[in-house]
Amino acid sequence: MNWIVPLAMGVWAVWTWSHDQEKNREKERARIAALYVNPFLSACEDLQSRIYSILELGGIREPHAKADAEETLYLVVRFFGWLTTVSRYGPYTQNAVVIRLAEGVRGAFATTDPEHPMSPFNFSRTEQKALGKMVMSRIRGEHGIELDTISYYDFKERLSLPPLADSETVQMTLEALRQAKDPRNLSGRERLREAQSYLVDLLSYLEGKEGFSLFPGERKKCADSEAQPMGEPALKEVSVGQAG
Repeated sequence: MNWIVPLAMGVWAVWTWSHDQEKNREKERARIAALYVNPFLSACEDLQSRIYSILELGGIREPHAKADAEETLYLVVRFFGWLTTVSRYGPYTQNAVVIRLAEGVRGAFATTDPEHPMSPFNFSRTEQKALGKMVMSRIRGEHGIELDTISYYDFKERLSLPPLADSETVQMTLEALRQAKDPRNLSGRERLREAQSYLVDLLSYLEGKEGFSLFPGERKKCADSEAQPMGEPALKEVSVGQAG
């Protein structure tokens, strides 16, 4: 019976090692989520909420049209930055669902065809990556060197400088947003509607995987242009948080 004690010690050692390994994996998973997944979720939520607010809750209004237009462009570019990041780092780099839905958002902005002619918000995939990289920065944080986006105020300063000042799409987008008093007449609205639809699905999937939600209610998708009533937008069913 002398073999029982060594066997028990061996089993205990294996269990302890396995338990420690699992704790280390959970700790690393939490670190990766803090670095990449959570900021990406925030970028998705902020952008889809802003698009919904513009298309369904009355557009951009004076006297803040210029500032709102610039902030909206910042949210678009910020999303591009975090999308490029999570495509390279984190737990979803090879996730087929995330890739499909993220590509849907990218395609909504990038596609040019008879149904999606050259218009505001028409950022090619190359320009999306370039704009995204432009707003990303490296900072020293809790986990060492971390990625973050530049502030909205830094972005505003760069709007008057190349390459943003020289980008035809950037300038067209800003002008369209500044004039978007009636969302039904917003040039490029179908791109935004399509992008917001994919963003809602992407958020739903990722939040289900992560086990938490950034939005307490049920997100709504923007209506098709053909389904948009000519009167005032229906606001009764919209949760306050959706307005973004």
